[in-house]
Amino acid sequence: MKNLTIILIFIFKITLIFGVNSELPNIKLKDLNKKKVNMTSLPDNGPIAINFWNLACEPCKKEMKFLNKFHNKYKEKKFQVFSVNMDTPRSMSKVKSYIKSAGFDFTVLSDARSESFRKLGGKAMPLLLLVNKDGSIFKRHTGYNPGDEISLEKEIKELIVHNFPETKFKLEKIENK
Repeated sequence: MKNLTIILIFIFKITLIFGVNSELPNIKLKDLNKKKVNMTSLPDNGPIAINFWNLACEPCKKEMKFLNKFHNKYKEKKFQVFSVNMDTPRSMSKVKSYIKSAGFDFTVLSDARSESFRKLGGKAMPLLLLVNKDGSIFKRHTGYNPGDEISLEKEIKELIVHNFPETKFKLEKIENK
């Protein structure tokens, strides 16, 4: 019984540090045009999703296709997606060409030192954070498997309603392409 209590206290502390109640760190990142953006200002206009990725991460790229759909589908509800790339500065030209060829509409930021990833408790990619408009973390996901986009869309709707309670949604199915 004592061991169970210790384990539960440990899980509770980890949840407090890395869980739902954490906030975005005060870190400046650069967009692909080298303009500095403070991470804490990203949710100023409404709730957001932030995904962390690099070019070698195939699950990241698969997830990003759905994130782009959600970015466009829910932008009228003040929801946005921001993407944080963690490749080295030397591979930035490849990152830019990948983003352009994929046709992503969301903002891509660069964190070559993975500082924000580490401060947010990232251990593996893709790391996806759903963030309230006040900067607090609503939900977090590590990894991506086909089909995750279905539950993710439900969570995005929950996030939007949590931040804008007057919001209503029609029940729609997302295409799994």
